[in-house]
Amino acid sequence: MEFPQPTELTIDEPINPVDQSCPRCSADTMYRYRLVDYRGWLEVVKCRSCLHVEDRRPIVAPPQGTP
Repeated sequence: MEFPQPTELTIDEPINPVDQSCPRCSADTMYRYRLVDYRGWLEVVKCRSCLHVEDRRPIVAPPQGTP
């Protein structure tokens, strides 16, 4: 099976604070993390208050089973 069913109850992805305030809602901190959507894997800088995306760039998909 190419994509086996996860055995973990939750998936933990590192979310790193960025020393930058949100230009839309003025929240003090934005966060950098990777995610996957219909375009593939991305690294984003995003506000967790209003969900504004300040930056996004495609990245190589991480190997399965690694953080």
